[in-house]
Amino acid sequence: MKALLGVIAAASLASVGFASAGEARIDQAGWAAEKKTISLPNGQRLAYVEWGDRKGEPVILLHGFTDTSRSWTQVLPSLSKFHVYVLDQRGHGAAAKPDCCYALADFAYDVKLFMDALKIERASIAGHSLGSMIAFEFAATYPDRIEKLVLAGATGLTPIAHGDWLATGALSVEDEPDYETGFLAEWLAAASPEAFGGPSDGPAAPTPVDEIFLGYVVAEARETPAPVWRGVARELIDTPVARLAPYVTAPTLIMAGTKDDLFPAEHQAALRAALPQAEYREFLGLGHNLIWERPRLLGPVLADYLAR
Repeated sequence: MKALLGVIAAASLASVGFASAGEARIDQAGWAAEKKTISLPNGQRLAYVEWGDRKGEPVILLHGFTDTSRSWTQVLPSLSKFHVYVLDQRGHGAAAKPDCCYALADFAYDVKLFMDALKIERASIAGHSLGSMIAFEFAATYPDRIEKLVLAGATGLTPIAHGDWLATGALSVEDEPDYETGFLAEWLAAASPEAFGGPSDGPAAPTPVDEIFLGYVVAEARETPAPVWRGVARELIDTPVARLAPYVTAPTLIMAGTKDDLFPAEHQAALRAALPQAEYREFLGLGHNLIWERPRLLGPVLADYLAR
């Protein structure tokens, strides 16, 4: 969800694509050029980047609201042994941006059709924020197509409520979004490192930010059209994410930051109650965008779980 609420550790940049563990570095400037597009039978067009070992186990990564596949680039160096597909989902990045439809079931169906088109019988699926909700929906709806489920920056409650900051702002985005003032300016400003505290309780001590990465994140968020803002918000209002928990049978890892201000402790408690068999990993001092904040910590945790 509030995808610009995180910060990331600095990372060295080199090449994207299929690489050995020793070569696994990300060129942020070249990321968009690595994207392939695919047209699905439901009329949607998605974009994706393949990463890692073509012979490895398939893993699909799903980004958050107003993000793109770039959101996962900081943890990719840890996933070189897997065959990773990093998606731009409908309404985001290089994917098609239709006027509708943006229910979690729509996003999940896109993933299913994507797997069909690439002849991926089963895959592990990891999602961050909005992506975690889509991954949850997929796991419940297509249990025979998923190996493992990973939820980062997730919730077991309703992610948006009538009258809150995000619902009010997103639903009021005009047809020609103005990112210089009001809600949209606040959304982009949330990406500033000055907006975040560090792992201590003292004054702002933000995690070091890769300014190149941050620049691309903000630029891509500014390309989110109004129907996406309004459509996603309408579909998430008062929708309990964990409503389908009884149908989730895949082994599950939940990764949560103790300073997630969007989905704080009560959201995590509800998620754990809904998925009592899930492995729960809590990361002290990290916020909603924990995969950005400490990618060199989160990446190996993710890789270890997927490899088990």
